Amino acid sequence: MYIKFGTDGYRGIIGDNFNFDIVKRISLSLAEYFNDGSPKTVAIGYDTRFLSKEFAVAAAEAIVSKGINVILSDDFCPSPVLSYFVKKNKCDAGIMITASHNPFIFNGLKFKSRFGASMLESEVKKIEKILNNNIENSNEKNKNLHSKTKPAGNLKRENFKDDYISHIIKFTGIHRALENAGKDLLKSIDVIIDPMFGAGIGYLPPLLKSLCLDYCCVNCEVNPNFPGLNPEPIDHNLRALKSILTKRGVKNKFSVGFATDGDADRIGAVDYKGNFIDSHKIFSIILNYLIQEGYSGSVVKTVSVSKSVDDICRKHNIKLHETPIGFKNIAELMIKKGSDVFIGGEESGGIGITSHLPERDGIFNALMLLKIIITTGKNLNELLDDIYNEPYPYIYKRDDLHIEEDKKGRLIEKLKEGSFNIPFKEDLCASNFIDGFKFEYNDNSWLLIRPSGTEPVLRIYAESKDENKTGLLINKVKNEIDNL
Repeated sequence: MYIKFGTDGYRGIIGDNFNFDIVKRISLSLAEYFNDGSPKTVAIGYDTRFLSKEFAVAAAEAIVSKGINVILSDDFCPSPVLSYFVKKNKCDAGIMITASHNPFIFNGLKFKSRFGASMLESEVKKIEKILNNNIENSNEKNKNLHSKTKPAGNLKRENFKDDYISHIIKFTGIHRALENAGKDLLKSIDVIIDPMFGAGIGYLPPLLKSLCLDYCCVNCEVNPNFPGLNPEPIDHNLRALKSILTKRGVKNKFSVGFATDGDADRIGAVDYKGNFIDSHKIFSIILNYLIQEGYSGSVVKTVSVSKSVDDICRKHNIKLHETPIGFKNIAELMIKKGSDVFIGGEESGGIGITSHLPERDGIFNALMLLKIIITTGKNLNELLDDIYNEPYPYIYKRDDLHIEEDKKGRLIEKLKEGSFNIPFKEDLCASNFIDGFKFEYNDNSWLLIRPSGTEPVLRIYAESKDENKTGLLINKVKNEIDNL
């Protein structure tokens, strides 16, 4: 058996390649990595998935057995809530039991650093190496899983929720926004929440209630089966939320919907007409507002994020960093550069403000968007149009292809050697190969071809101000791949 970690840690199918034995082994490997003889503390949270609480307890007991103190959440919580707790309480690391946006048959384990962000890949690789060395050297399946080399650490349960809620209310300043808002606007604010049966259930609804704001909730009970959907806040998974907005929101331009994924670190939104507002647009709205509020420094985005962010940064003479896909890459730059980077975002719904957390946070971003609506007296569509003084211009599309490994290999070789027939090659102005193969055009359009390193999948991204060109870029690449 060899265990390979992914982006933040490890995920697998419950009862198959994700079970109590694996959770204990991974937890013990983290304990071994951090156990240098000095006092250490690890915080552990868990989401609403099947057996998440029990897996969290198993992880806690394993780590305590190695002499490390553990603070376990007293209830399910979002990943950013754990991250905030780790940072505020100066824990040495965090473990979050979650499979994020994956289907209900999965569970997983994320590592968090003392900064309240995804653990650095270099550290994750060291824990992976310890884990697999231990597995290789073990003669019996359960040998040494609970062996004690020193007195056990302390295990206690704490409330992770209250401090986090107080913090984000204070940080966003939504209370002041509500105090200064007109009565007519406050009467018009109508929020629909979709936690997608995930860990956000216990957060946005009571938070909005405490602010005396009108809201209703869909998919707002704990159900580990996530019936009828995958807990990822993307367009085709938000049918229920879009339906409600279509029926009741069209009469009120201040109706808005917010959705968070399984562990509530990602966000999606729906406007009053029932149209999906993707993460590129959310990132653009928050970035534009923060600049107007006087935030300064630089911005970071992944290679798959819209040119809208580039436009905003160029307009305000703000430096923009571009990283490989994965919020861990954004977080690493946030930590390295500190307050110089004030915001970062990725295509899949993760947006982080450094002074809050170097971490994506769906709960915080929903509250931030709501504060912006209340402060400006404008809905999401008006805020988008304000950025360009015209309707938001960019058309973005992504297509995921299942492709045989040998064909994927031939494609990569052609892309590397420059023999792949890139669409509209005569109009290219730049290329970027930091993660996949990105090609930029003179008219601000771009194309990204990104083979998955872990599965037979090829992702094709394209964006243009011309909807036809966005589709053409995707289709021309697909046709070329068919001819390989």
